[in-house]
Amino acid sequence: MGPYSQHTTQGIGSAFDLLYEHPILMVIFVVSIIAAGIYFWRKNKSQ
Repeated sequence: MGPYSQHTTQGIGSAFDLLYEHPILMVIFVVSIIAAGIYFWRKNKSQ
C-alpha cells in the first residue's frame, strides 16, 4: 500500500492506494473540481 494509508480506515486507505498507483486520477479529480468551481463562480457572477 501507499505511504499515506498507514493510519486511515480501510476504505480511505484503498482510495489513497488507488491514487498512489494511478496519479492521473488525482489530476482528473483536481481539474474537475477547478472546472466546477469556475462554472459556479461564473454562473453566480452573471446573475
